[in-house]
Amino acid sequence: MDVPMVNPEDLRLQIRSTLMSIHDIEYFKNVRSPTKRTDMDHALKHLVFKYLYFVVTDSGKQLKTLFPNKEHYVSDMDQVMNVNCVTDFYKISVNSTAKSKMFRHQGRNCGRKFKVGEPLYRCQECAYDDTCVLCIHCFNPKDHEGHHIYTDICNEFTSGICDCGDDEAWHKKLNCKAEEDGDDVVIDDEEELSFDTTIMEVVLSEIFDYFIDLFNQAIESLPTFTPDITLRLRQLIQSNDNESMYALLNDLSYRNEKVVPPVGKPGDYTVMIYNDEYHNYSQATMALRQGVPDNIHTDILTSKIDSEGRAMLKCSDDVHTLTEGFFAVQTNGLSATLTSWPEYIHQETCKYIIQWCNHCLSIPNHNFQSLFRDTLGKVLSAEYTRASETTNPYDNVKKYFNSKLSDTNPYRCLDASILSEDNKLPIGHHKRINEDDLTTISNSLNKLDKIMDKQYTNSRLQYILYFDNRYWKKLRKEIQNVIIPTLASSLTYKPIFCEQVVQIFNHISRSITYMDREPQLSALRECIVQLFTCPTNALIIFTHPNGYFIDILWSIIDIFVDFCKFENGTLIWQRVQKTNPTKSFGISFKQGLYTIETLLSKIEDSSIIMQPMEFISLATLCKLFNGAWKIKRKEGEHVLHEDQHFIPYLEHTTSIYSIIQTIENRLVHKPCSEQLLLNCIKLLNTFLSHKSLTYKLINDTHEVVKFVVSKDRVAFMNPIQTLFSFLIEKVSLTTAYDAIMYSDAISSPNVEESFSERKSEFDFLKISDFSLRSIVLCSQIDIGFWVRNGMSVLHQASYYKKNPELNSYSRDIHLNQLAFLWELDDVPRIVYNMLDRWELLDWFVGNVSYENTVYKDKIASMVQQFITFVYQVLTERQFYQKFETQDERQMTFIKNAIIYSLYQKPLSYSKLLRLVPDYYTENANDFDAALEEVSIFIEPKGLADNAVFKLKDLYYSKIDPLRLANLGNEFENSATMIRTHIAKIKKEDMNNIILQPQIVSPKNLDADIKQLGGFSRNPVFVKIIYKLLQTSLDKEDTTYLNELLHLIHAIFKDDEQVNGKQSVPDTYIKLPICSLLLSIVNSKSNAFSETVVNKADYLLEKMIMKRSEEIFSTLTYSFGEECVEAYKERKLNQGVNLEETERERKKRIAKKHQAKMMAKFNNLQSKFINKNEEAFEDSNIEEDGDVDMMHGEKILEGEEFSCSLCQDDKSIDIFVIPIYQDSTSVFRPSNVPISHDFMVPWGGFYNNTDASSKTETEPTVKNMKLFNKDNQRKVFVSCNHHIHYNCFKRYVQKKRFSVTSFICPLCQTYSNCVIPIFSGIGGTQKEQSVDMITEGIDNTPLTLDSVLNGDSSIKNLTKALKPASTADTKTLFSVFDMISKDCNSFDKEFSKAVDFQKGDAGLILANYWANTISMLEISSRMDKDTNGKFLAGKEQKFKTLRNMLLTIILMYNTIGKPDLGFKPHVYSSNQIENKLFQHIVRSTLFNTRGKNLKEIIADYLSDYVKQIKEDIINANFMDISLTDDDKFYDLDLNEGMKTMMIELFGDKSYDDSINYDLIYSCYLRHLRPTLRRCLIMLKVFNNLINDNDSTRFIFYDEDMENFNDSDESNLPNYIDKLISILTPHKDLLTFFKHYIIKFTEDYDYENEDDEECKGYPIENCGIIKLINLSEYLNTYVTQTREMQLREENQHVKNSKNRLDFKICLTCGVKIHQTIDHHEMTRHLMKHCFQSFGVFLLPNTSEICLLLTSPPSHIFISAPYLNSHGEAGRNAMKRGDLTKLNMARYEHLNKLWINNEIPGYISRVMGDEFRLSILSNGFLFTFNRDPRARRVPPVNGGDGEDDSDESDDLDDDENEIFGFGDDNDEEEEDNNGDRFMGPNGTTAGDVRNFFQIFENLRNGLDENGDGNNANGGIDLATPFIELLGGPQFQTGPIPPEAMEEESSSDSDFNETNG
Repeated sequence: MDVPMVNPEDLRLQIRSTLMSIHDIEYFKNVRSPTKRTDMDHALKHLVFKYLYFVVTDSGKQLKTLFPNKEHYVSDMDQVMNVNCVTDFYKISVNSTAKSKMFRHQGRNCGRKFKVGEPLYRCQECAYDDTCVLCIHCFNPKDHEGHHIYTDICNEFTSGICDCGDDEAWHKKLNCKAEEDGDDVVIDDEEELSFDTTIMEVVLSEIFDYFIDLFNQAIESLPTFTPDITLRLRQLIQSNDNESMYALLNDLSYRNEKVVPPVGKPGDYTVMIYNDEYHNYSQATMALRQGVPDNIHTDILTSKIDSEGRAMLKCSDDVHTLTEGFFAVQTNGLSATLTSWPEYIHQETCKYIIQWCNHCLSIPNHNFQSLFRDTLGKVLSAEYTRASETTNPYDNVKKYFNSKLSDTNPYRCLDASILSEDNKLPIGHHKRINEDDLTTISNSLNKLDKIMDKQYTNSRLQYILYFDNRYWKKLRKEIQNVIIPTLASSLTYKPIFCEQVVQIFNHISRSITYMDREPQLSALRECIVQLFTCPTNALIIFTHPNGYFIDILWSIIDIFVDFCKFENGTLIWQRVQKTNPTKSFGISFKQGLYTIETLLSKIEDSSIIMQPMEFISLATLCKLFNGAWKIKRKEGEHVLHEDQHFIPYLEHTTSIYSIIQTIENRLVHKPCSEQLLLNCIKLLNTFLSHKSLTYKLINDTHEVVKFVVSKDRVAFMNPIQTLFSFLIEKVSLTTAYDAIMYSDAISSPNVEESFSERKSEFDFLKISDFSLRSIVLCSQIDIGFWVRNGMSVLHQASYYKKNPELNSYSRDIHLNQLAFLWELDDVPRIVYNMLDRWELLDWFVGNVSYENTVYKDKIASMVQQFITFVYQVLTERQFYQKFETQDERQMTFIKNAIIYSLYQKPLSYSKLLRLVPDYYTENANDFDAALEEVSIFIEPKGLADNAVFKLKDLYYSKIDPLRLANLGNEFENSATMIRTHIAKIKKEDMNNIILQPQIVSPKNLDADIKQLGGFSRNPVFVKIIYKLLQTSLDKEDTTYLNELLHLIHAIFKDDEQVNGKQSVPDTYIKLPICSLLLSIVNSKSNAFSETVVNKADYLLEKMIMKRSEEIFSTLTYSFGEECVEAYKERKLNQGVNLEETERERKKRIAKKHQAKMMAKFNNLQSKFINKNEEAFEDSNIEEDGDVDMMHGEKILEGEEFSCSLCQDDKSIDIFVIPIYQDSTSVFRPSNVPISHDFMVPWGGFYNNTDASSKTETEPTVKNMKLFNKDNQRKVFVSCNHHIHYNCFKRYVQKKRFSVTSFICPLCQTYSNCVIPIFSGIGGTQKEQSVDMITEGIDNTPLTLDSVLNGDSSIKNLTKALKPASTADTKTLFSVFDMISKDCNSFDKEFSKAVDFQKGDAGLILANYWANTISMLEISSRMDKDTNGKFLAGKEQKFKTLRNMLLTIILMYNTIGKPDLGFKPHVYSSNQIENKLFQHIVRSTLFNTRGKNLKEIIADYLSDYVKQIKEDIINANFMDISLTDDDKFYDLDLNEGMKTMMIELFGDKSYDDSINYDLIYSCYLRHLRPTLRRCLIMLKVFNNLINDNDSTRFIFYDEDMENFNDSDESNLPNYIDKLISILTPHKDLLTFFKHYIIKFTEDYDYENEDDEECKGYPIENCGIIKLINLSEYLNTYVTQTREMQLREENQHVKNSKNRLDFKICLTCGVKIHQTIDHHEMTRHLMKHCFQSFGVFLLPNTSEICLLLTSPPSHIFISAPYLNSHGEAGRNAMKRGDLTKLNMARYEHLNKLWINNEIPGYISRVMGDEFRLSILSNGFLFTFNRDPRARRVPPVNGGDGEDDSDESDDLDDDENEIFGFGDDNDEEEEDNNGDRFMGPNGTTAGDVRNFFQIFENLRNGLDENGDGNNANGGIDLATPFIELLGGPQFQTGPIPPEAMEEESSSDSDFNETNG
């Protein structure tokens, strides 16, 4: 290291002096106006940066090394301190610095702080946990190939630092991409120069010492002092005690060696306003106005307070002029301070010092970075030694606010948030449990020791963190950005940082709770994330001899205890009932619980947390919430307003359950010793069992707990009971019992006597009864017994009972099982207690009748709940199951969870994950393996659906509908569903299927569990069964009978497991249960379903088979012998001999089995076929709105020739059909010399993934701009729904549409005009025909052959029409006249021509008809076998074409003939590539050449051939060689064609240098599109003649819809066939021979019509499609820098590092987001096809379909599927690899090619599209409250109704329950979503219409570029004109409104990323 050039001590003093006296610099003296203050701020920042860089580089000697290639540097201190010397040498340009140098971090962790909008990458396989992330610069895709990579976008709440280089964060070593990119970078020699460590240490030490000293004295802004200071000043001013006021201000102001406050009247002062989080924008603005700021732009002041955290209200050299405003703003609730001007200057200096530190961390110099970071860590972690030298505000606080520093309070300094008397960190509230009190858990708190000798490092870091609540918002964030990423990423200083934070954790947490104005900004939150998630740090915290974990834990408990109360002798937490506008209490509670959970989750060894000290402390925290929220049943009137007091209880108790679950996970992961476990069980038992309960006597024999759930206050959740259950599960039942029973007795001197005494005193009801109360409470709520308490209790009960993450309900069941197991000597007492708790005891003992219980008419439902509870107590054995390995246990539970989730219906992967508890899905491999074992994968079929998983048949018989796993479903429905599936599998009657109770075999259970079912055989319990059965029979009420019979079945099965297969419980024979079963079987009442009867019959049969003699004796006694014999005979007829011996029965069963096997063998073939049928044949994957891509287009079609509005098919009114007319972008030019343009084969849709990383060629992009508003490119799209014209006019008027913008009333397809269809054509009015205009029309029948070989003109085609009356003709004329006016004769430009006549519209329509035919032909190129079958199907398209032709014919015959001299679009400067076919259609329909159709086609084709020849010659095409890639098939160029090619291109002999193969191929492929279009036209003629759109097109005995030998390899023959059909020539060679003269260069055209054929544009004859996409969507996210896409608005800040971009699939351009979120619309309007667009959003796996007029958009899933068959947001949510699905992308392409995207958008939006039409999108542009309008997957809810049940809950409640935005398929998923801006930001909602004006100022800007929010629009303009709709506008929109966006460095731009 170089020897410093200056003495360190001198440098230290010089820096100290400079900083202390900075207020004395002339430029910074004195108060000033707002504008001058802004200039001063810039100058101060510049000075601080110059000075610090100058001193840190040894008086500027290394500035050039640090900042190379700058023009101006500072060379001496005079320049540095000269405010007027402006140089920006320290500014770093990203563009001028190599990326490899900017982000390299060799030898250290990256630690780069994520910026808002930047991506952060997680790898599921590589990362230690979800907190381990990589930045975009370090992420290397090669490290994570095949891994689950998922991304997040950084925002204000999901921040963090890059963990690259941190070995603890990753399971393997990663190869940093930034380092790889920099491997080949040569480091400059100058960069290798070392920087002086001593100088840097001196500089950093001094600036932080200066910083600490300043903020140590800044107590005015502390919430603990601000109100008191204000009150004291008010009192002094009111009493005119100026001297005291001056003294107070002077004493509180900042002072140092250079700053000495004046004696007497203070000098310059300011009023500083501080931000808080409990005033909204408008409230703050109003309060500021009351203070009369010196800046008239109050909104700017408010914005500054919001963004920076503080702002200056005003300043003055007379403090008296400030006091009025100072008090005024505080009266309105804001926080304000009177701050001296020098102190303000010093505070601003400190702000810029911290900014300088941040700037140093971004300098791309490796040596400087390493040294600066190490020195920063060293300086911050070192002790602050200047405490005794600096001013301590303690004395002033004591002087003025003595009450805050009571001498009796040892924590007075901490409670006031100041330093101690010696300027050191004050002692904290440190506590720990006394070592002598570790054997019990107290009902209150165990005996605690206060630690008063706690030692702190007193480092600079600790001081800075302690003062955290004194900083304003922006400074807090910047300090955190300097400290946390730097130290947390340092291997050396990370543990030191962690330890120092832990030392003052108590200080910071209490500061957040009680003394922080903005607690959500606390540094502790980020410290916890960065430090406590590190396993090494966590281990240090737990094992440190200073007891850091205990200190943290009791710091948190201490805060909770401040809000606790005693209830029944137990300390429990209660909700905060005092005002807390900052919400600091809630923030502190959540943060504390999160801290504990985080630390616990990082510990591998569970024995650490099971030590007595740690466990008792954890249990103490948990017990504060044990039954904390109690409710009482209300009676009388319904509640009008439900309170939400339960929310914080539920919220924090849920966190407690998470802590318990984490403890359980640690025990599973690495179990502790049994001794530790038993000790913890004993400890919990001391808390749970030592409760004082009240008892009552039943039948003078049994004491039960006295408690009434419906009368007393009762709680849902008891976390301690849950923890107790978890621990007991870890040991054997005997061991746990002994631990609980004899824990006290072992320590007694007389052991035997103590054992006996303890056993007699032992009462497990003290523990289990609380769990039982929760279960009963839940059941009472479920049946509506608590209805007076409102809906909130219903949601609370559901949350407790059905939330598997809590495990609370199942654990309560477990504890009640233990009650039966451990109270075996007194089972009747437990049964009586159970009945009493269920409030059924009075009925059972006969005190009240069944109808008169407390439940009244709800008794049956309550009994149903009771039976379910008993069943679960009997059958839930998973708590006692034994497994060989933990993995086996986990897989068993995972499979069980999947089975119960899938049995009702198949589910998508994401839906399944949400139903299965998180702890089962943590290991994706295990979950996927279990899923594969139990389910069948069903691939998606539709465009919007997801793949689903269907449960395998064999698992249906393993499902028990009454088990806990099925808790969320109703028993009867579930049982029916299960029986249905089993019956289908077995091919039996569903009613004959008997569901078997699922009870785990005892051999896999704890040995003692056999006794569990003993209670069910107890006489008292059997009597309950008997009474319930008898009651059901007497009342004929089957509400609970199904469940009861299933319970009896389970009891019998349990008895078999314990006592053998032939056992029947004696108690069930002694009480005649069998008689009641027979009564059900013989019942004639319709009340008992066949299922119930069969179940009863089955149970009775089982009893008879085992104990026939006793059962028959009982039955005979009850019913008589005749009845019994009748029953036997009936059973015998059913094939059951009730009196057969066991041997006979086994023999019969064996024969039955043999017959069954033979039947299977005989039906083997049919079984095989059934097995291979579509497994999901009965599922409703396809629903309305989706498209089965395997079966072509879905036709939305109404009944023909009936009005879609009035449904009348008899009216004589004229029909019209809706039409969407717009330009298309599918006509593309072809560059003939480029063989690829025409050599790509037509073999179906394709996607070239190799070209996905390249943008579309520039000529194509430019050509897109020509398509905008180019009328010659218009096509027609229609839904073809018929509407009466008069009905249509009324519909448009009623809905307030216009005739040029409306939606079809039937299918809601967007349309912008109508065309008339004469209803007599093929309709019901055929008989009404009279004489028609027949001038010049012969009576020859019209056939297709006559059209092709004769007259194809409209005049001749008119014969296909039915005659119309004169009245009809007049009506048609009137309709055409109105439509022509409305639609400007379909072409606004040409309709304005001077010589334009109404009949000329027919020529325009003819062109559009040609275009629409061409569009259909281009679309069909993507079909498989397109050459042979492109005419097949497409009925809707052909119907549209026929209707268009019909309109042209009707127009010709009503409006009049067109002037053939009028030639629309012919001479357009931008000639359409479809010009050739337009000419063919024009000549065909209007006979401009006087030839038949075949001759017309041949003539125009010859013109095209000649044009192609000229292009080939001009481009030297003959010199191009055919590459192997271009030879897509072997050309069979025969000698005749070779000769023709030679003749065509010259008279010379055959020359091998001329590539005639390629020329021949060029002709074949360029002629094919036109020939196909002519064939389509011919089919339309055929449909018109036959009056049918669906008849097979047979012509010349040839099936034109199924050509033979039409594949690509046989293209020459295919072209020859088309030539022979459509022209007078038999093949192409004959065609060439006929026109060879014309093909010569000196050919002269004969007439003007031929002259038009010169210069035909050559059309692209390849497959027209959207851009090529990457094979994997993840590529766009993980390799965004490698994707070389052309970019727009890339100057958006930080654009290179963002993932929130879009890709235009039309032109391939990458578009970055702008502030106004209009970037996609702007792209379409200025750079692409204007009408509509298709955009890929890679980050969300979505496609945005956007319509520019009216402005509308929807989101659909991107055409990518993951391995689970999911699309959309769920596809990449878990980092799955998502692969392009060709079928989906092909369908999307067809929507785009066929101009069907506008209609698709309108159908999805429905009525909301109507609002968009009315407002022209204004509502959805400026208001951004609701969410995006996304197309839900067809099986998004997987076929179920996912309606939100929480409509009555507020947002907080929704968030807690998880009922709110379930986002079924699109997380945070989707059904019910409304609108969002097309870039994923919220759009608008009509309900909030008037909010648009509030947002208008931010929505409009001067240039329309979206990046200048300060506006240039004249807001004096009437707002109504700003709505943008045609009905609101008074003038045209200026073109400037769509100007290119301008560059902006606004932070807001980044924030909205």
